[in-house]
Order: sequence, then C-alpha cells, then structure tokens
Amino acid sequence: MYQSQGQGGPRPGFAPAPPPWVQAKAKKKRRVVLILVIVAVLALLIGGGVTGGVFASKYYKSTGAAPMSTPAPPECEALRPTMERLGVPNLAEVQVSPPSAAATSSKLTSCTWRPTLAEHVRYRSLYVSINAFIGPEAERQASDYNPPATGEVVPLPEISDRAWFRIERSGNAHSRAELWAQRGKVQVQVMYSAKDKGFFTDERVPADVLSSEAKTATMAAFDSVR
Repeated sequence: MYQSQGQGGPRPGFAPAPPPWVQAKAKKKRRVVLILVIVAVLALLIGGGVTGGVFASKYYKSTGAAPMSTPAPPECEALRPTMERLGVPNLAEVQVSPPSAAATSSKLTSCTWRPTLAEHVRYRSLYVSINAFIGPEAERQASDYNPPATGEVVPLPEISDRAWFRIERSGNAHSRAELWAQRGKVQVQVMYSAKDKGFFTDERVPADVLSSEAKTATMAAFDSVR
C-alpha cells in the first residue's frame, strides 16, 4: 500500500532539492563562466580593434618627404619635370661639391627625390648623382671608373658603351636599382629604392619598372648638363 510522506519529504515524482550551499555553488560557478565568456569576447573585440588600428596606422603613414625650402641647383632643377612624371616630385636633399683648383677636376651634384607627403603606398627614393668634369683631361678622367664587382651587373649599350645596371633585393620586399653611366665628360649614378606598401604585407616593384624608371632618370641627368 502506498505510504504518504511527511511534509518535509519530497513530492511524489520529484528528486529532493539540493542543499542551499550546493545551489549557491552552482550559481556562483555559472556566474564565473559568464564573466569569463564576457571577458574573452571583450578581449577579442578590443584586441582586434587595437591590431586593426596598428595596421591602419602603419598603412596610412606617409611614405613621402617634405620638399626643401632652399633653391635647387640648376642640375637638380633641370630634373624636376622628369621626377614629377616618375611620381617623386619633392626634392628632399641636395649636395654640391664644387671643382677644385686642379687643372682637371669636377663638379659633383647629387639630388634625392621623394614622393609628396600625401603618398602612403608607394615608397620611392630616387638619388641622382651628376659628376661633370672640366679641364684638358676631363673625358679621360670621367671614363676612369669600373662597374661594381658584385651582383648581377647588366651592360646598357642603349645608354652608353660605359653603362651598367643591377638590382639588389632584400627579404622585406625592398628593392634597390643602381645604374652607372659615363658619356663624354660626365658620370651619372642613379640609386632607386622602391617598394609598394600593403595593408598586411609589402609588395616588390617589378624589375622592369625599376629598370625603366632608372634609365629615364639617367637620360634626364645627362640632358641636364649639356
């Protein structure tokens, strides 16, 4: 026969309720788990925002340079139209070494051109050195140099019978093209550093672009001292 339970016993069909301390422990455990989940989500959101902000800050940082405030020497000023076409219109640095008192000497002028401050993707630094000899032995002294002994050096007969070119590449997408040439009484050296910035990774500038633009700068340099 069915025997009824007292008022303190469990209701038929139901398990006994756990003691209060067990309920409190379970509730506290659920609260801790919820807090940990919230913290993890916030960390992901904040961390992602910080990471994205770092990448964005780097990506939009200028790759250009402010132009010089002082007047450019005529050899550099003559290059300006060509530099503007190549996307490096700002003359950022100039060095001039005047001829000495020797019977045959040279005037050495170097110009470094950069993009404007508004540029943030194309990193370019185009250095042009023009060494113009004067005096009775000018042409002989101008021809008294040799191409570099290292790297893959390519002759450029379309510029001069004494013209060479090479490209050096680093592991971070940075490339540097170097061109040496001599015509008559003038030596020209071009060093062209370049890479294209990406949001996550940088990209190399194609070799044919580096070669073409370095040649263009070299021809303009020879024209500047005619």
